[in-house]
Amino acid sequence: MFSHRGHPKKMYKRIPVNKLTGQEVFKNSGDKKFSVLEFWRYGFSNLNSNVLRGALAEFIVENALRENSGIDVRNPWGDSDVIAPKGKKIEVKCCSYIQDWDQNYFSKILWSGLKAKSLYWSSAVSAFPRSPADYKSDIYVLALFKHQDPATLDILDMSQWCFWVLPKDRMKEITKNGNSISLKRLEKLEEKPIRFQDLAEQIQ
Repeated sequence: MFSHRGHPKKMYKRIPVNKLTGQEVFKNSGDKKFSVLEFWRYGFSNLNSNVLRGALAEFIVENALRENSGIDVRNPWGDSDVIAPKGKKIEVKCCSYIQDWDQNYFSKILWSGLKAKSLYWSSAVSAFPRSPADYKSDIYVLALFKHQDPATLDILDMSQWCFWVLPKDRMKEITKNGNSISLKRLEKLEEKPIRFQDLAEQIQ
């Protein structure tokens, strides 16, 4: 590739990401000592926040499919959220009745963003893609943090979750090639939820 002046463009390759342990410490901070683990505690303790719950649902699906030691660092720019051991591409969507703000009513359960354009793009690699939004994955996992009692809410308790696993063709059929699906629609179609323990079998 060349710049507008005809000189070769310099490409800065994406830096590979390795898993951190949490014990890493910030450097050149004088007598102040603070670690990555302390940052995680600061920024990511509220797992039921809308910012984190989706990534948590992906992590749960990853753990259903493989040993924790085999889980790579999350890639937020992939066309799919999870790659199954046999190569199937999986999109994970997550909803919850209870949010991390004050509510008068439980949230309506609606999984959206089922269709997507190519998420990752760099001018260093290719021209900007013009393709329309479409179903990018082979399988869609709809995760629901279903618990409805704030006093006993425990997002780490897998019995407080349920899941629907739908192949792409079925998802396109029941959404009429749309971009979202509601719990009400799933129930009307008698699509049954499954437990965490049954995810791997349903996906494989």
